[in-house]
Amino acid sequence: MIEHLTLAAQVPTGLITGFAAGLFHFSTLHRNVRLLAFGSASKALAMQLARLGLMLVVLFVLAKLGPWALLCGALGVLVARSVVVRRARVATP
Repeated sequence: MIEHLTLAAQVPTGLITGFAAGLFHFSTLHRNVRLLAFGSASKALAMQLARLGLMLVVLFVLAKLGPWALLCGALGVLVARSVVVRRARVATP
């Protein structure tokens, strides 16, 4: 059984874990779109299921750690999304 963390531990745990999971999730989105458009649809579907499954597991574990861990994890995912989108805009001519 996973115990709730203290508030001081929930906030950084959620932010760091959510940011890392979000970076992975949104960084692999570009590869997934290319697979779907130009490659194998079955590989793209498998990759999409893996991406969503990993995000589900991360958010579930954060929810078990406490409410602030989950909220800060969601914030970390949003911050990671904006980082990846900004990087993609700079890389695109």
